[in-house]
Amino acid sequence: MIGGKLLYFILGLAALLFLASFVLPWLGKLALVIDAAVFLLLLFDYLITPQSNLLSAQRIVSERLSIGRKNDVQIELFSQAGQPLNLRLRDSYPQELESDVREFDFQISAGSKARLEYTLLPRRRGAYEFKDIYIRYRSRLALFWRELRVPAAREIRVYPDLKALQELSVKLAHSSELGDLKVRKRGQGTDFATLREYVSGDDVRSMDWKATARRDRPVLRVYEVDKEQTLMVLVDAGRMMLSDLEGLSRFDHALNAALSLVLTGLMRNDSVGLGIFADKPILYMPPRRGKSYLTRILEACCDIAPKMVEPDYLGALAFFAAAQKSRSLMVVLSDLTDPTGSQSLLSGLGSLSPRHLPFCVTLRDRQVDQISESSADNLSAIMKRAVATDLIAQRELAFSHLIRRGCLLLDCPPQELSSKLVDKYLEIKARSLI
Repeated sequence: MIGGKLLYFILGLAALLFLASFVLPWLGKLALVIDAAVFLLLLFDYLITPQSNLLSAQRIVSERLSIGRKNDVQIELFSQAGQPLNLRLRDSYPQELESDVREFDFQISAGSKARLEYTLLPRRRGAYEFKDIYIRYRSRLALFWRELRVPAAREIRVYPDLKALQELSVKLAHSSELGDLKVRKRGQGTDFATLREYVSGDDVRSMDWKATARRDRPVLRVYEVDKEQTLMVLVDAGRMMLSDLEGLSRFDHALNAALSLVLTGLMRNDSVGLGIFADKPILYMPPRRGKSYLTRILEACCDIAPKMVEPDYLGALAFFAAAQKSRSLMVVLSDLTDPTGSQSLLSGLGSLSPRHLPFCVTLRDRQVDQISESSADNLSAIMKRAVATDLIAQRELAFSHLIRRGCLLLDCPPQELSSKLVDKYLEIKARSLI
């Protein structure tokens, strides 16, 4: 129980009267009367104020939050009190996460329910812990605040961008590319191969009526079986991926895009795997088919963080390439600076062809682009612009080396990376480049 402003005002007045009683003794008796009255008022206020067991609360939050997204949290408060209550509620959410609300200050009607909402924005993956819910409500005469702690401790985990994966899954399921795939039986394809005579049990929808009329017997069209391809997605977790870019680390941006690509490949019935590496391979999920494989991949990479080490591109890419017996699309999400500083990455990607099709994906810093295009009216601005322009020129030179070695390339800002990577992958499949 915590005193209210009115109580402190009355007690302060009584204290002043006691001090004044050294000059006017009769004021001391008045102060004692006030103290006695306050005590009786407190007792009466305590008796007419609802007990804390008439309040209950529960937190509603997913066990899996998405990094870089606003995740909804709800608090449901139930009151069985026979009078309205003025409340203050504070939820003990993980302090490492950003929230749009620190404390709720509101009134709940007698015998009713209230629902409070706020959001949490995680910037790092991993496990976090919620603690208890703390509630204060004002007494009937506003002399004090009553406190209540609701046990609500629980652990949640922050994953890569699950919301983006869900949105992508819905988009792919309704896209024209997948429309035919969903109704097609396994073993069927879209490319015409030959004609053959009808056998009992065949699908009459494949009947070629013109050929049937010419031959005077039932004839079916036979389609070439779709070619299922292998996609291996590799994410650099070395020192270049530690720095933050537009709210998240480069590694988290790359991982989000990698998982979007994994989901797309699995929904296109390709065999898809994921690898993460730094100075050595950190994670290897061998290529498998089926959308359910995405869950295993998510759990495996949830707690992996980039390291302050120089990545071994040659060794890591050789390891992942050797594990793929068939020709694969090898997508490497990393970053580079210039041909000299990125020589190991360039050599590693170049070594993948011709057995595999290498595809390098890098994150473009829009701030560097803006600085290189900005006007410079002082020495400091001129120097920044010169450095930014040189960085862009060196990256372009490194990209030209990759292209000459037969490597596909995608360089774009993080907010566009997932969608453009998926589009590029679908284009590669449509052109049968693998």
